[in-house]
Amino acid sequence: MKAMNISSLGTVSKKFRNIVRTHWKKLLIAIAVGIPVLGISYFLLHEKKPEYITDIARRGKLIQTVEAVGTVISEKDLDLKFPVTGVVENVYVMEGDTVEAGQVLAELRNNSLEADVASASANYQAALADLRELEEGTRPEEILIAEAEVENKRAALSAAKASLEAAERNLDRSQQKLDELRREADTSLSGHVSTAGSVIAQELTKIQNSLQELDDDFDTTVIRNAVDFRARIEYDIYLRKREDAEISISYGFKGSNPSNFASALSNLEEAKQAALEAVEVANSAYAIVVSLPTTNYLTTSVKETYKDSVATQRDAIQAAYNNIEDEMKVVRDASANFSSKIAAEEASLTTSQGTKDRALADIATYRTSLQIQEAQLALKRAGARKADIDSARASVNRAYAEVQRARAKLDDTILIAPIGGSITKVNLKTGEFTGGIEDYERAITMLGDSPYRIEMYASEIDIPKVTHDQEGAIELDAYQGRDFLIHVSEIDPAATTVDGVPKYRIKLDFLENEESSLKIGMTGDVDIITGIRDDVVMVSGRAVIKNVLGEDIVRILKDDALEERTVVTGMETDTDVEIISGVEEGEIVIVLIKE
Repeated sequence: MKAMNISSLGTVSKKFRNIVRTHWKKLLIAIAVGIPVLGISYFLLHEKKPEYITDIARRGKLIQTVEAVGTVISEKDLDLKFPVTGVVENVYVMEGDTVEAGQVLAELRNNSLEADVASASANYQAALADLRELEEGTRPEEILIAEAEVENKRAALSAAKASLEAAERNLDRSQQKLDELRREADTSLSGHVSTAGSVIAQELTKIQNSLQELDDDFDTTVIRNAVDFRARIEYDIYLRKREDAEISISYGFKGSNPSNFASALSNLEEAKQAALEAVEVANSAYAIVVSLPTTNYLTTSVKETYKDSVATQRDAIQAAYNNIEDEMKVVRDASANFSSKIAAEEASLTTSQGTKDRALADIATYRTSLQIQEAQLALKRAGARKADIDSARASVNRAYAEVQRARAKLDDTILIAPIGGSITKVNLKTGEFTGGIEDYERAITMLGDSPYRIEMYASEIDIPKVTHDQEGAIELDAYQGRDFLIHVSEIDPAATTVDGVPKYRIKLDFLENEESSLKIGMTGDVDIITGIRDDVVMVSGRAVIKNVLGEDIVRILKDDALEERTVVTGMETDTDVEIISGVEEGEIVIVLIKE
């Protein structure tokens, strides 16, 4: 069996060698094409993990500098002036004084600018505190207070609802008691009510009959003629009163069937008023008849007859009036006890209604207050919105810029010796105005101890960072590895075109006497320190990028997961950026992602 297997293998091997000899060119082509194809397929199909270049957020001192090439020049005589105008507050030197580099020579009145710096600094700190408060979220104690306020409002609302229920019960009881009193009064006084209706009908009928008798008297020829000639005006007044009285009597008849004692009293009052008007009509009629003069037709006896007739009707009307008034007194006396009880219960009903109205108003007030408190609680629980945090970050940056601007304005009011030397001329007096910026040539002239200075040109981007008296160093090409300490003495207010590019000339003076080492025309690299931040968190400048919304973000690498986090940046250098908020010390930030 073993021999047979060996023989079979030999046969296969011989066939393979024959195929290779016959088709070797095709095999080479297949191998040449297949290997690259397999390699490309593996490269495309194999998922590669991105490679991260990272940095660690660190805490320390951040130094911002402006760099440029500087040249050694010679200027021993210095003409110094303020970059702004104003009133001179103090002059600290006189001609002939020896001064040191950095010594204050004079200053303008700057109290308001000092206040601006203090105010801007306070605003910056407040904006920073607001941002931190938003980022930290609502404190648990504040949520507990808000929850307690919600519970207080709910309790007040429940109390108001309980007051409403009590007021409604009292109102129902008062209404029931009032209805019972009125029914009891109607039952007890039903006889008086019926009598009152009868009295109204009877007495008003009597009055109507008496008024008709008066009309008949005035309709007789003898009285009518006498009235037309002697008392026409008075008679017209009588007729108007007669018409008004008739209308009142008609209304009075409608009350001849009262339903209860209250309506009986009211109807009696109306009937009494109608009777009173009828009494006035009768009195007017009597006065007219009495005033008529006697004539051949209206003799004394005829006049007396009509006068007696009118007087009789007048007395009848007065008697009817008295009867109505007497009936009113009877009904009122009979209902006095009920009236006082009903009045008291009506007052109680009014009080209960007022209590109910107040409870309804309280419920509306507490319900609205509860809704407001619940909304405020939900707002505290939800925390700050991203838009609010972004707005707070913008406020921090704006406040920081205001601090820098205020400090720069304050620095412009202080004249400082750029180098050590002697004061040769002082053109300032305390209290005087410097005049316009172009009106005076110089404030103070001095002769420097060293004839050598450094001249450099800064770009438009860098010049806003540079201010007077900032310090730095220059490493001259002739002295590699040696730094010469210098500070800013002069900044040209206007640009100078250098190689077709607008730049600003800056002159710097040496802090130490370096005359023996310097030659005019030497060049080197100048570094001016324009800002220092102590104990700040910083990351690589390349780690800060913009998202689609234009916000500054930093990508944090944590547990092999990438997290994008918005940040508030501060001062920047050529390599690093200050992180005001958003990243903590020790966190790993991504500088670059290699795919």
